[in-house]
Amino acid sequence: MFTLLGIIIGLITGRFWGGVLGFFIGSFIDGISFKKKVYRKQHHYSQEEFINIILVLTAAVMKADGNVRTSELDYVKNYLKKNFTPDTSQRLLLELRDILDKNYSVEAVCEELQQNATIHEKLYILQFLFGLAAADGKFTQQELLVIEKISDLSGVSRMDYESIKAMYMYYGQGSYSQSSYGGYSGSYGGHSGAYPPPSMDTLENDYKILEIKPSATDEEVKKAYRAMAKKYHPDKVNHLGEEIRCDAEEKFAKMNQSYERIKKSRGMN
Repeated sequence: MFTLLGIIIGLITGRFWGGVLGFFIGSFIDGISFKKKVYRKQHHYSQEEFINIILVLTAAVMKADGNVRTSELDYVKNYLKKNFTPDTSQRLLLELRDILDKNYSVEAVCEELQQNATIHEKLYILQFLFGLAAADGKFTQQELLVIEKISDLSGVSRMDYESIKAMYMYYGQGSYSQSSYGGYSGSYGGHSGAYPPPSMDTLENDYKILEIKPSATDEEVKKAYRAMAKKYHPDKVNHLGEEIRCDAEEKFAKMNQSYERIKKSRGMN
């Protein structure tokens, strides 16, 4: 693009030799642009970079309604304690407290994610943020608006956003909870964390999670599950370390549970 533009401008301003000079200048700029695109495509976050991004966005959700709750801090503490060494957990917790005292640009962080993060990294972050918002058993409008903003600015599709929202909006509150790191934990049928039988309400949400309509055929259900499995498979975040991968397995289970409930309601094998 810049090569052609350089030739045109060169010919207008300096005729033949201007066109030659424009060709070389434009080619040089195009070369730089191509290298940047290749770098972005090949970029992989280190675990440290990825966790720092999560902490900044965590702080944004925590401060969304102007009140940082104990349940939210406990959620983060338990997440760090479960997935990292005591020293690392303590250091990251201190970093979060420092971030909470400052005003980081959510827009800048999301732009970085939009340009460099894989869809698997983005979806992992959204799952974590919805889990954080559900830590006290309810969602505030301010929290949902911040998470929606993060999703949109990061380049996550609306269908993917609604899918993850469905994983937590119903199962993260009310009579049934799948919250992974402490905080609120409901119960079903008298047993904490019990697996609920399919109902019209849960099944409607399960279809949203798989990003299909209840009218989908059995074959379409299977196809949707395979597509979702590719997005959420723990192996897709292997490069972020074993700790993140293990946590991704639990998040992957949410989608699997929706598929199993749909299969059961249809009598599918």
